[in-house]
Amino acid sequence: MPRDLIKKLEKEIKRLKDLAYKDELTHLLNRRGFQEVSSRFLKEAIASKKYKDKRKSVIVENFGLVIFDIDNFKKINDRFGHNAGDEVIKKLAETILKRVRAIDVAARWGGEEFIVGLVGASEDDSYVIADDIREKIENTKINWRRKKIHFTVSGGATDLNKKRDFADLLNAADKALYKAKRSGKNRIIRASEL
Repeated sequence: MPRDLIKKLEKEIKRLKDLAYKDELTHLLNRRGFQEVSSRFLKEAIASKKYKDKRKSVIVENFGLVIFDIDNFKKINDRFGHNAGDEVIKKLAETILKRVRAIDVAARWGGEEFIVGLVGASEDDSYVIADDIREKIENTKINWRRKKIHFTVSGGATDLNKKRDFADLLNAADKALYKAKRSGKNRIIRASEL
């Protein structure tokens, strides 16, 4: 097979993977991409907890998870339009990426919801990072057609401690997020506080 054809095929494969695993608006991973990438870290962390005596040289011992949701997002779209809503979504994605490490996994989970997997992080570590992101967003204003858009986020933070798998982890973070929403928004709640 000619070398040029191989390079074209490799480029096309990469483009198709990006379409399958990345969110077009934010360039973060999408739900499928997040699950694919984070599953590798989760397997390691789960094995670390399950076989403590046999896994002393393990690299990943824990996995923190944070779910964010933009507060009152529908009102932003209704007041400023969907393009402004897209700018809000992009700003949150950018803020998350600036705060997390390259090894961490960030994704747009759907709509105005984002998920962050923090490799090796405890629930307290996850909370601190999430609250820092929340605070940065609270202090951010987006200039939009001579108006300023101010928005906030709520979140739920947890870690793998006492959880069996990704579904348990997601469920705990999700419950914490909904408590944050019901408790007045613009806050992060630890799953252990429930």
